[in-house]
Formats: sequence, structure tokens, C-alpha cells
Amino acid sequence: MEYNLLIDLKSDLCASSGDSFGSLIDNDICFDNFGFPYIPAKRLKGILREEAEEYCRWFDGEDRNKINEYIKEIFGVEGSQNSGALKIDNAYIEQYKEKVAELQNVDNKYKKYLTPQRILNIYTYLRMQTAIDPKTGTSKKESLRNIRVIKRKNRFIATVEINAEEGAVNFLKDIVRLTTHMGLNRTRGYGEIRCRMFTDEELQKYPEIGTEYVLANLIEKEKTEEIRLQANDEEEVSLKILLKSESELMLSKQNAEDSESYIPGSNILGSIAKKYLEVNPIDFNNITDEYINLFLDGKVIYTNAYITNEEGKQFYPVPFSYAKVKNTNDRFYNKMFDVEEDGIQLTSIANKFVTFDENSYIKDVEMSENYHHQRAKDNKIGRALQSENGGTLYQYNVIGTNQYFLATITGKAKYLRKILPYIKINDVLRVGKSKNTEYGKIRIKEIKEVKERLELKEYNKFAVILTSDVILLDNGKPTTNKEKMVEKIKNILGKNIKLERAFINYTTVSGYNIIWNLPKEQQEAFKAGSVLVFNAEEPIKAKEEYVIGQRKAEGYGRIKIMDISNKTAELNLKESKHIKKEEADLPYGILQKAIQDAIMDEIVAKAIENIEKVDYKINNSTIGRLMLMLEQSNTFAEFKENYNSIKDINKLRLVKEFLDNIPKEFEEFSTVKDLKELKQNMNLELHQKEKEKYILEYAKQSLVQIKLKGEK
Repeated sequence: MEYNLLIDLKSDLCASSGDSFGSLIDNDICFDNFGFPYIPAKRLKGILREEAEEYCRWFDGEDRNKINEYIKEIFGVEGSQNSGALKIDNAYIEQYKEKVAELQNVDNKYKKYLTPQRILNIYTYLRMQTAIDPKTGTSKKESLRNIRVIKRKNRFIATVEINAEEGAVNFLKDIVRLTTHMGLNRTRGYGEIRCRMFTDEELQKYPEIGTEYVLANLIEKEKTEEIRLQANDEEEVSLKILLKSESELMLSKQNAEDSESYIPGSNILGSIAKKYLEVNPIDFNNITDEYINLFLDGKVIYTNAYITNEEGKQFYPVPFSYAKVKNTNDRFYNKMFDVEEDGIQLTSIANKFVTFDENSYIKDVEMSENYHHQRAKDNKIGRALQSENGGTLYQYNVIGTNQYFLATITGKAKYLRKILPYIKINDVLRVGKSKNTEYGKIRIKEIKEVKERLELKEYNKFAVILTSDVILLDNGKPTTNKEKMVEKIKNILGKNIKLERAFINYTTVSGYNIIWNLPKEQQEAFKAGSVLVFNAEEPIKAKEEYVIGQRKAEGYGRIKIMDISNKTAELNLKESKHIKKEEADLPYGILQKAIQDAIMDEIVAKAIENIEKVDYKINNSTIGRLMLMLEQSNTFAEFKENYNSIKDINKLRLVKEFLDNIPKEFEEFSTVKDLKELKQNMNLELHQKEKEKYILEYAKQSLVQIKLKGEK
């Protein structure tokens, strides 16, 4: 069952990320690449479990045992393979998806306002705190700290999924209602929250809850659809599947702290297999033929999902023969050929992806670094400690959100029809580490049926590029012997080909067996991006792509044949930074707030600029009097009437010379012109009250600058 977890901030909240921002911010919050703050799912799960365990302590005997069982069922048991029935996503600001869509669809002329920092300023601000010396009653030296906090009255929403008995679900609802504080300094005025948990139907039934979220969420769910294959049962077909990362993804390498920069085919296979087993539970001592055909014996092949752009182009790991000219960003060479230009230094290109079509795009995967901590077992400590004391601090390097990946599932149509109910458009798959909490949520955005192309092309000089890791066996054991790879390729393409040069790297692969709940054996493999260049004594005919080696069903063993007969060493690679845009249907609420924030910045900048140009000699007492007049004025006209009452003619002349032009100057601000134009496009006008507020602020900042200049 799926629920919406609503979190209303009754006070400012610091859901600390563990980061600092140089010398400016000592404790920062979690925010995404756009600048929208969020509450990490691990934090939510941790605070709910803490509340549940505290609640359990109020009971004895059978009641305590029953609650303990609920806690284990919902949250899992430490060290167990069972992660618990609760799946919870990060909590994002209300209408997050619509706000992101607005940012992506805004007119280019306004893009300059939509920086992450400016978006962050809309929802947060800085608070300062210091420690007091009990002996002197003054602040301790070097104890000043800046904390970024999310403003109170904001609402965050997380999707919660729990498949458990009714008693456990009702217990979780009670725990949610009991949760009233979270985040940093929750005992010092921060982090007071109100939590509730509702289904979509309940939110519709009780509109007084006041959420804008449910309608958009229901519309999205209504779009979920299963496609129908046109191919005959025995035809070999492929499904091109466009995936979007809706949370960060942790797809562990051998180094568990770093994620792969792609979604391995084994993860896609495992996720679909898990959904299959939820509907069709089987006895693994007597596995069904259907399960074997779909997931075990290679009749269906699940490829790795690599980053893509808005057109859904096929990208591959960058070949190791590709290199960049040192200290440049746009000059590339292919070392499959001799580089004849003198005096250039080439450096390798790491962790990027390229297309092999005529456009030759190159693309990065956006990664981010996250910090987590496990609290000590003694909950009175409340912070991370050394691991031997029951708590620890750790970090992950993960794939960022809102990126698109392209995967392929290939097999006979009769097998793919059995899989389609578990990969509906707009369905969610969960992959990788911590997929039930914070990480691993990907959504299926598009599915296209593509018939397998069996046409053969003619090649004289060509490259074999490994587009995934390849596991080869020699006498039953994994091998990374280059000669064995060459032998394998000759067995496919013919013996009359000769290896000219090679660019090969190696890796270690493992994986996880979902049947036995055990890790797979580690194996040496040829790394994706390896290149072997061949010449053919006589032209050969071959397909563009083949699958070789072991574990083909999990995305391993993919190779691509590239004709390089008419190519040169110089590469023309173009950066591809496009992302697929979502449809937006909002009246530019975020953009308006961003421009309003920019107006405040321009007010301060113009005030400083104007005072530097002119030598105003207005004394502090007059400035103080003018400030008081400002506070008592609702409009600039009222303020002008008040300062015109100054009787000292010389003072009045200086004040009028300084202040009379402020409304006219304000109208010339570039930010004000942009806001007016945006309002006109929306058939609105810049409200007079809002305009007066800014003009008075401009006058105030100008007076502040005169005062500061006089004190220098």
C-alpha cells in the first residue's frame, strides 16, 4: 500500500547534510542540483524508528513483545538481509515535480535568475548562534556558528510504501503522528514538525488537509500503462526503456563508497525479478520453467542502462583510445590512429559516455557526495561515534537525480510478453544499495519495441569496442588474457583478421544472487571501453553488435563493431547537456520569487554604487531621523511628505537631492523590467504594494550606505 507522508514545519528546520560552506556556513542542509531543499529518507526512517523504540519502552510483557515484532517487520533487523516492509523516499518540497518542470521550461532570457543559490534562498536563510562563557556572561571566543535552516510553514511530502499486516500499518501511522521533532538542535527550538500519513484517496476525501500534491500524483498514476508487442511469439525483439532517476542511485562498485556511473543490467534484471516474485512466489527448491526462461538462462538479455539525452540517443562508455588534448575542453583525438600533430599532450577521458553516430556527442553523469551517520546504540548520545561504540560516519558518491538512462531488454516476443506486466510505463523500479530508503528509485518513462536488425555490413579496417564489461573463461576459469579475447573475436568474425593495436583495461566484477541471498563470486573481466583494432585481409561481413562471454543476461559481454576505414585521428565530440523536459503548467511561481530575490540584490548593489559616486554629507542624527520616517511610511509618497517637513534648509536640500530620484531610479532596474514583462505575459501587473516595498527598501539601503561611508 502506498501512502503520502506529509511533514509540516512548525519551526525552522536544519536537516543537516554534514557539509559546510567554507567559512560562511558551518552546518548546511540537504538540497538538490536545482537548489530545492529536501529531507533525506534515511533521516526520516531513522527518526521514525527512534520514535517507535521510545514508544516501545512504555510497555511491558506481551505488549512490548508485540510492538518489537512490529518494529522488526517495518524497519528490518540490523545485519539481516531483510530490509523491512517499509520503503520510503526523500521528502521534497510540496509540488516539487511541477516546480522542477517550471525551471526546465522557463524562457532562456530568465535562466540567469534560476541559479541553485537563488532557489535555495527562497526556502531557507542563515541563523547564527554562539556559546556563552558562564563566567563572563559574554560569547566565547571563536564560537560563532552559522546554520542554514529551512523556513517554517513549508510542507514536505515523501512517498511511503508498506506491505505489511494491518496491525503493523496502524502502528506505523501512530508512530508518524507521535513524531514531532527532527533535525539539528531539535531541543533548542529547531525542527518542530507535524507528521501525518494518508493515501491519495484520503487526501481527496479530506480537502481541509490542504495539499496541492495529490492531484498531480493521481494524474501521474493514471498514466501508468502496459504496452503491447506487435511481433510474433518467435520473433527476436528488443524493448528500449527510458528510465529517469527520481532519487539518487547507489550502485556499488567493489569500493562500496562509490557508485557506478550507470545502472548495471544485473540491477534491472533483479528489480524486475523481485516484482515478478511478489506476484508469483515460487519455491526455489523447485524453480518454475517460466522463471528460468525470463531471468536465469539467458533467453532474455538485460543490458546496462547508460546516460542518455532528451532524444533518447544511445550512449556508450568512452573508448580507452579516446583522449583529450591537455588543458583544453573541446579538442579530442582517437589513438586508434597515429596522432601526427607535434607538440600536443594527450590525457585520458574518464567516466564519460559517447555516441558512435554522426553527431558524436559526449556526456557526463552528474554525481554527488552524500554523508550519513549511524547513531550510537545508546540513544542518549545522539551523535555518531567510532564504530566500536555503536555509531559511525560514512559517505557515498552517488548518481544524481533527474537524469535519464537508456536500457534494452532483448528476447523472443513470447518471453517479453511475460515481463511487460512488471515494466509498465510510469512504473517504478528500485535498484542498488539502500533502495528502500533514500536511494535507488527509477521511473520508466518510455518503452519502445524495436525488431532486431540482422543485416550484415562489410568491414576492412574496424574496431571492436567493449560496450560493457566482458567475462571470458579459459578452461572454466575467468581470464583477462588478450590473446583469448582475440581468439574469441576471430571465432565470430573470421580467421583472416589481424590485430593492429589494442587499448585494454581490466576490472573485477561480482554481483548478488537473489535466489540464495548470497554475493556472487568475484571474477576478473575486460573493462567496458576497451578497444581492439583489426585489419581484414579480405573484407568481412558482420553485424554491428554481438554478445559474448559469461553472464550475458545481466548486461555483460556487449561488443560493438565500428568501421574506421575513412576516419582520422582528430575527433569532433560535442557536449550533450540536454535533459528531457517535463510538461509545466504553473504560472512561473518559482521564477517570480527568484526575480524578487534578484531585485533585493540589485537594490543593495545600486545603493553601494550610487553612494560611491556622490559625496553626501548627511550626519548620523539626520539619517536616524530619516530611518524612523521610513519605518512609519507605507508608501514613498508618505515618506517624501515626512522628509519634506525638515526645517533646516541645507539638510532638506541634501536629503531631497539624494532621495527624490529613488522611485525613478528603481524603475530602471533591469530586474524590475524583467519582473514587469513576466507579469504582463501572465496578464498581471506588478502590484503597487510590492513596488512600494522595494522602493522603500532602496531608500533604506541607500541611507545605510551613507552611514557606513561616514564611519570609514
